Amino acid sequence: MAEVSPEEARAGIAERTNARPRGPHIDKVFDLRIPGAGGEIPLRIYQPSEANGVVVAFHGGGWLMGGIDSFDAVCRHLANDSGLAVVSVDYRLAPEHRFPAAVDDAWDATRWIASHGAELGLPTGRMTVFGESAGGNLAAVVCLLARDQAHPRILAQALVYPATDARLQADSLNTYAEGFMQRKADVEYAFHTYALRHGVLPSAWKLSPLLAASHAGLPPALVISAECDAVRDDGEAYAARLAEAGVPATCVRYQGMLHTFYSMRGLIDAAATAQQQVAGFLRAATDNA
Repeated sequence: MAEVSPEEARAGIAERTNARPRGPHIDKVFDLRIPGAGGEIPLRIYQPSEANGVVVAFHGGGWLMGGIDSFDAVCRHLANDSGLAVVSVDYRLAPEHRFPAAVDDAWDATRWIASHGAELGLPTGRMTVFGESAGGNLAAVVCLLARDQAHPRILAQALVYPATDARLQADSLNTYAEGFMQRKADVEYAFHTYALRHGVLPSAWKLSPLLAASHAGLPPALVISAECDAVRDDGEAYAARLAEAGVPATCVRYQGMLHTFYSMRGLIDAAATAQQQVAGFLRAATDNA
């Protein structure tokens, strides 16, 4: 990612998406655009029949690439495996829209779904969030905002190798700096292009949710990490911080896996296992609400 233009990176993720298996059929799938502080926010909604809860989902891509199309198969599988309605948020991307544009869109979309989702037939009384990589960062921040504002109520958060610490000091950044697809240089490039290059401090909690003043009172969490991943330590440190604050948190490391393995269902067996684990966790949270 650090060696190509944003346009080339986006073309690459689109090419990889087209080469991968398409997700399952869902009873009802539709796109819409909702108002946000920074302009309209595109959403794609996956609505199985008799869904008893909602997942607000945030795609990965280093805040620089990806979108509802690249995340389509993951969201289809999540809706199919969990039976929950899934709302995929197409937040604004850097460098055109730098921090906190992605956070603002994620938060505005979550609040809009909580307030207006019932008009679309969504069971918004049972809301959860899910994010992968940069999307995991956004999901974690949304949970912190919802706790601080006491609305909306989020029952659970599933974070797949989330980026949580812009200080860029984790051991895994050096251990897996080269040769494991996503490099240390790519992680640094993403953080700098999104925020750090524009005067944002690494300690800002909306950028580094690991550094929030408190993690008490957050929703129960499932954190998935990949062994051979430069941001592995970010996710595992976040799960530990949640547990220290009294939040029920489960962290599962997938041995031998690389960053982005989660979206490779149909190509890597572990991807299906991880996706089903997330689906089961979120479904249990809504069933037990």
